[in-house]
Amino acid sequence: MTDGDDPIEAAPFARAYDFFKHLTGVALVSIGGVFAFLDGEGPKLDMRRMIIVLACLGIAGAISLLMASALATHEVKPVPRDKMARNVRLGLVAATFFLAAGLGAFIQTFSSANLK
Repeated sequence: MTDGDDPIEAAPFARAYDFFKHLTGVALVSIGGVFAFLDGEGPKLDMRRMIIVLACLGIAGAISLLMASALATHEVKPVPRDKMARNVRLGLVAATFFLAAGLGAFIQTFSSANLK
């Protein structure tokens, strides 16, 4: 990189790629944690709620993986910057929403099962 290069222009979506890559890992670890509580030991959790939790976490992970893939292939298959920025923004909101919904639903289900 030379002094005249702008690092933002060199990798315009580098932070978003790292965010999606990290969020994919968080979703996978969260799904594994939920399955750890479904082994029958400990508090009895409502299966319908656990399916909702797993679905939300799975959707968050899938969105994150697909967005990281889209950003990784951006050099091979260029997309106009405005369109990619809009897709990244929507992906950030959707993935964060589903992760928060899944973890929130799990905390509510787990705490209500423990307090019975």
